Amino acid sequence: MQTKLLNIDANPKTIKGTKRGYMTAVLYLAPHDSSGVNLCPTANLAGCVATCLNTAGRGGMAAGNATFQTDSGAVLPDNAIQRARLRRTHLYLNDHGAFMAQLVAEIDAFLAKARRKRLRPAIRLNGTSDIRWELLPIVRAGREYANVFAAYPRVQFYDYTKIPNRRVSHIPNYHLTFSYSDRAAYQSIVAKAVTHYGASVSFAAVFRGPIPQYFLGRPVINGDETDLRFLDQPGAVVALTAKGRARRDVSGFVVHTTPARAAA
Repeated sequence: MQTKLLNIDANPKTIKGTKRGYMTAVLYLAPHDSSGVNLCPTANLAGCVATCLNTAGRGGMAAGNATFQTDSGAVLPDNAIQRARLRRTHLYLNDHGAFMAQLVAEIDAFLAKARRKRLRPAIRLNGTSDIRWELLPIVRAGREYANVFAAYPRVQFYDYTKIPNRRVSHIPNYHLTFSYSDRAAYQSIVAKAVTHYGASVSFAAVFRGPIPQYFLGRPVINGDETDLRFLDQPGAVVALTAKGRARRDVSGFVVHTTPARAAA
């Protein structure tokens, strides 16, 4: 049986977007190098491998706490979600043409569903990956486009990224939020992202502890209310609550706050 690529309003945060008139589809692949190929190129530097949202919610649950080992040696909870993410990723890596054709078919079906529901569609292709989709050609209705955003110019796409220099400023329907890490080794990447994307780029930061009103000199907004990042105030810090393995982070990726720091 063919594994579906897109999850439509499949988690509590994207479901919240319906209150603002949006239906959201997300593509979840196997993160980092768990498939045998690294789809998150700066994950090691950011320190987010051990705290990845891949294991949040149902993705982190398995009967009897069973686990399995992937091609790269990564150990994951043995559940249908993790197995499906690996199947999607293997299709992306091993039969890219078939993957892209299926992606077009599912996007078309998703847009039709959104129209029936009278909701605006939003699509996030890097749910648990960090792929430069702007560089991948795609064929729709017999015509080749430079990327999926050009194939669907009226559809809002968005992602989080840790890549500090993606060339997307010329793509009006693709919104990026830069993902922050509190590790000292990552701060040069943060500075590079600000230089490349501009001061208006928003940062997404994972917090454990009280959420401050300001962080890095920027106003902080609640990123857990919805996942519609393209509606955020430009230049803000999007505060995300530590979930899954991130609650036990010791890598430095998560921002650990104290009452004194939160009040500053």
